[in-house]
Amino acid sequence: MTTPDPVTQIGHNRQTRDAYDKLAAVWAATTDEGPFNGHLERPALRSLLPAGLAGAVVLDAGCGSGAQAEWLLAQGAEVIGVDLSPRMIEEARLRCRGRGRFLVADLAQPLPVGPQSLDGITSSLALHYVRDWRVPLRSFALALRPGGWAVISLDHPSGPPLPSQQGGYFDTELVTDTWRKAGVEVSQRFWRRPLSAVAEAFADAGFVIERIAEPRPSPEALGRYPSELAPIADIPIFIVYRLRLAD
Repeated sequence: MTTPDPVTQIGHNRQTRDAYDKLAAVWAATTDEGPFNGHLERPALRSLLPAGLAGAVVLDAGCGSGAQAEWLLAQGAEVIGVDLSPRMIEEARLRCRGRGRFLVADLAQPLPVGPQSLDGITSSLALHYVRDWRVPLRSFALALRPGGWAVISLDHPSGPPLPSQQGGYFDTELVTDTWRKAGVEVSQRFWRRPLSAVAEAFADAGFVIERIAEPRPSPEALGRYPSELAPIADIPIFIVYRLRLAD
């Protein structure tokens, strides 16, 4: 995996942050019960979390407006949420009503947590905003206690190509998607990469892949959102990995 020009990542971060700042006020209302985040990706991510989270210290990396952090708190976990967007962090703090700790942080930089201070990490559709995974994955590995875990969701590498996509499956490519939520429209960019590149990056950071989920819509979700979910019922959209630190 080649190291990108840091100016490229910095400029990309600025655009990512600005887009999420713009979406922050409407994000929870449009995604918590939405077809893709609320009824496809988040249930799959939570299905791979280990049982018995009470008392576990969990980092939510790319916490957005706090949906996952709120859920983790309800399971009894101690939660630290980080996100690139200051306005998303504000929304997460409000949502969690003083519980948890929320910080503005860039996943392309070392994490603001101590070594071996975490039992687990969740990262929901966030890591693909970083081109070079060596820093975030190494930060994850250093911050986890022995036996620690990470559950990470990403766009599926075999998902439908986006209109902006020019390369093939085996290319690591910066692609653009346009979202419209409650009248707020943004163009967001993120990297797509093949499964082999993902697995290699995990292994290089000292992780083993323990489980993989490729979510499909539930009957309930299909009944609620037939026009959105029926066309992709047999098409991979997201992929979720549960990782453990190698012995």
